[in-house]
Amino acid sequence: MTHKIIQYCTLLLCLPVMMFANNITVSTKTDLINKVAAAKPGDTITVANGSYNWGQISLNNNSGKAASAWIVVQAQTLNGVVFSGGTFLQFGGYRIMVTGFKFANGNSGSDDVIQFRAGSGGNSPYAFYCRLNNITIDNYNSDTTGCQLTPPAATNTLNRWICFYGRHNRMDHCTFINKFNGGPTVAVIYDSSNYPVGGYSTYHLIDSNYFKGRGWQGGNEGETIRVGLGSMSNNDGFNVIEHNLIQYGNSTDPEIFSNKSNWNTYRYNTIKDMDGGITMRQGRNNTINGNFIIKTTTSKVRSAQYGIRLIDKGQKVYNNYIEGLDGNYNSLTASNCPIILYSGQAPGEGFTIPIPGYYSADSCIIAFNTIVNCYGGAGMVIGYNHPNKGVTAPYKPQGLIIANNIISMAKGQGIIVDTSTATAAVDPVNGISNTLPVTYLAEGNLYSATTFGFTNTNGFSSQKLTFGTRANGILPPPSLVAGTAINSLNYDSLLGSVDAFGNTRTSPFSVGAIEVNGKGGTVTYPLDSTMVGAGTPIISLPVSIVGFTGKLENNTVSLKWEVANEINIDSYVVEYSIDGSNFSSVRQLFPQNKLTYIFSTKLGIHQDNYYRLKITSTDGSIKFSHSILISSITQKPNLSLYPNPVRGNMTLSASHIKPNAQIVIVDFLGRTIKTSTIQNGMNPIKVDGFSAGSYNITIIEDGKVSSNIPFIVQ
Repeated sequence: MTHKIIQYCTLLLCLPVMMFANNITVSTKTDLINKVAAAKPGDTITVANGSYNWGQISLNNNSGKAASAWIVVQAQTLNGVVFSGGTFLQFGGYRIMVTGFKFANGNSGSDDVIQFRAGSGGNSPYAFYCRLNNITIDNYNSDTTGCQLTPPAATNTLNRWICFYGRHNRMDHCTFINKFNGGPTVAVIYDSSNYPVGGYSTYHLIDSNYFKGRGWQGGNEGETIRVGLGSMSNNDGFNVIEHNLIQYGNSTDPEIFSNKSNWNTYRYNTIKDMDGGITMRQGRNNTINGNFIIKTTTSKVRSAQYGIRLIDKGQKVYNNYIEGLDGNYNSLTASNCPIILYSGQAPGEGFTIPIPGYYSADSCIIAFNTIVNCYGGAGMVIGYNHPNKGVTAPYKPQGLIIANNIISMAKGQGIIVDTSTATAAVDPVNGISNTLPVTYLAEGNLYSATTFGFTNTNGFSSQKLTFGTRANGILPPPSLVAGTAINSLNYDSLLGSVDAFGNTRTSPFSVGAIEVNGKGGTVTYPLDSTMVGAGTPIISLPVSIVGFTGKLENNTVSLKWEVANEINIDSYVVEYSIDGSNFSSVRQLFPQNKLTYIFSTKLGIHQDNYYRLKITSTDGSIKFSHSILISSITQKPNLSLYPNPVRGNMTLSASHIKPNAQIVIVDFLGRTIKTSTIQNGMNPIKVDGFSAGSYNITIIEDGKVSSNIPFIVQ
């Protein structure tokens, strides 16, 4: 009741603004600029339909705040206002929505076609909490001499079509067709002042857009979406790129998505019949999940497709579906394969400025992905040595987790691992040289291929994998993968208990991106052009729960959920059940415009205690998270260590570990060498400075020894 009263009072406060909101129609550039500058939250400025060549348009308004009503700048009808010639648009300030315009057959020179800032100089006002919506840009190229969708074609002028500045901006339901000239189609820019101290997180949302045709053949600077810059790649981004469709492009730039900052999320995108793939080029701790990367048999693009490339540390790759790629059709050594992890010119432990060409892909997790009907050297390559400007990359990836993936090759090997240990040059930052081989934990992976690729098949099982007839845009996995995942619950917090379709996984999980026995309605699948882009239904995305987890501490249940898209949410309700079917309400919480929520409650008196979230949107629609089981019965720790014997890094897999547990490593004389905390899941442990010999890991819970694991350092 209190919440309803607050809502009503809020509505009353907003009424004066809404009652006296202005609706203004303009048909000149001067009127548009002046009316936007004078607008108040709730005002709408409409540009009359027509074709215009207005050159530079800079709009600025700072009368709004983060939660103000929109200042709307719109076309009279969708695509009814067509900008051409040398027109380009810039807008800055707070809560400005630009919607419905079309840019066609124009030429903005080296200027970006649309910028989220009001001007071209470094001091121009940035955009905050602004939105670009229902925009079409078609064949707006600064140099079209010799341009075409098939090679050879080259242009010398670079310009971006969309350029993000500021923070908390959104671009959705836009269409981009036939970008021929160089420069990314969309770029996210960071503040360079006093980098890295002066950099700030950007929190942009790029969703539901359609990219068709990409014809520039110049190599670099041909990305579809680039998030960050190499010169500022240690910035934390927290950007979300989701539900976008990219198809029919021939750019020789190998990076459709090019990541160059930290903590970004790329999910539920469809990349169809494109050269290139998703590249974590620079930047750390990014998430790539639920994407569909597909080549159809009728596509005519050149053989340069790949799936996902991982460079730098801490990347998480899961629930991705990769089909039909043939980038390595006639090669065992090229890098155009479904999933590839790079060696580096520098190890992943440190960070140097300026950044080297590549950091090694340390501490990455590649789990529950499906690779089907691909052609080439291997479904997965670990430790690829790509020279950058003549400098080799001798630092091998360390501490990887490769788990519960399906690799089904139409031609080629299942996996290739670099087993060399060539001595590296001395690293100028930490003064060490690297002679370590690749180290990784592999478990639960299934493959079907001509050969495996090397002799060590630990963690990989050869199976005859027969996929079903296409449904929901993919080839359904064979039923034999159901319930075969190893240590499913160790990956529950990573997956959020859902598969690539958004269905709830059933423990023990299926191997691969699709849960054979998944429950709930399919909410994401390979996209087509009727679902995204300008003119498609504008549906406010429901809140996206990145992860929903729970843990028991001193008879108190702590529930945690992470939010990536909190738009039009009315409330969260924590619900409780003793049987996993009949739930009752525990507490209602209201959105607070933050990324992480934590709620604590006393553990129920029953043996099994289930918790879930009920999420209600402002339109009254409801959806539920997966449920979490918290048992009142204490279970013994479940531990496994890999590799053993070890050189370099190893991984301790743990489940049923109590909070604040510790590990103590002692040598054969009983001397304590190292102590650290441990948690449920995968725990990387560095032992590269240890002398060869026997050691023991002791697990301490509540001040008492609960487990011991011996290991050997070679």
